[in-house]
Amino acid sequence: MSEYIISLENDPDKEEAFEMTGDNIALVHVMDNSGNDITQNCRVQITLSKNALLGLGTELIRLAHDEYKNGRHFHLDPIEKEYVVQSMGIMLHPESCELILGCGDFDSFTEYTKEEV
Repeated sequence: MSEYIISLENDPDKEEAFEMTGDNIALVHVMDNSGNDITQNCRVQITLSKNALLGLGTELIRLAHDEYKNGRHFHLDPIEKEYVVQSMGIMLHPESCELILGCGDFDSFTEYTKEEV
């Protein structure tokens, strides 16, 4: 069993290992029920309890170190009276929409912020 040690003291002046290459990129798409991309016309709010932060964070670290594969994804459905499921260390509130978490390889942020010539 391998261990991943995280300092709980955040030093904003110290660069973390995951920040070194600048490819710690997340892409958020929002789709309506018809599958149309409405990303540009909305905002996304995710609210997690303390234990949900710990659960999701733990599962994401495990995924990054043991099971990462570009394109791999997980569908998380909200809990219902007859259907309670925990996935990726969390249970989605009944008022939530489906959440899809995926793994994706991206370039460094410098590729996305270059001046057009």
